Amino acid sequence: EEVNKLVQGLELSISKYKEEYAVLISQAQAIKSNLAAVEAKVQRSVALLDSLGNEKQRWEAGSETFKQQMATIIGDVLLSAAFMAYAGYFDQQMRQNLFGNWCAHLQQAMIQFRPDLARTEYLSNADDRLKWQANALPTDELCTENAIMLQRFNRYPLIVDPSGQATEFIMNEYKDRNVTKTSFLDDAF
Repeated sequence: EEVNKLVQGLELSISKYKEEYAVLISQAQAIKSNLAAVEAKVQRSVALLDSLGNEKQRWEAGSETFKQQMATIIGDVLLSAAFMAYAGYFDQQMRQNLFGNWCAHLQQAMIQFRPDLARTEYLSNADDRLKWQANALPTDELCTENAIMLQRFNRYPLIVDPSGQATEFIMNEYKDRNVTKTSFLDDAF
């Protein structure tokens, strides 16, 4: 009997220890899952901080670029407006000479401007230039400048086009308008 009581007592102790062990194992699993969740959150937080650091650098660079643009905006606009108003009648060489003269006048007047001002990029956007190329405009600077002037002017130009490139571009670009193409060879001319 005493042995049975001792066995029962030991069995109760074993079952009690098994229950305690199961509880400890479940607590350990809960701690491990919480630890994994916290590690994932920490990794996401570190990635977010890295992204925010990169974004801060990008914003600082953008802010610096904006400051530079604001410092030269008056000269850039003056050069662009003069180009639009006066350079349309001239060939590429004369346009370059005019632009150089205007830059010299701005320097004399101590008006800041971007010396590397790309007229075509300043006066048009990439979407327009791609659309023009899709409508058969050659990619050279002179043709792009002429397309900018065509887009911005409210008058219709007289185009002398022995190669036919400008005519093809205009007919493609303005096909939704009532554009008339004529030639000295036409009977009605």
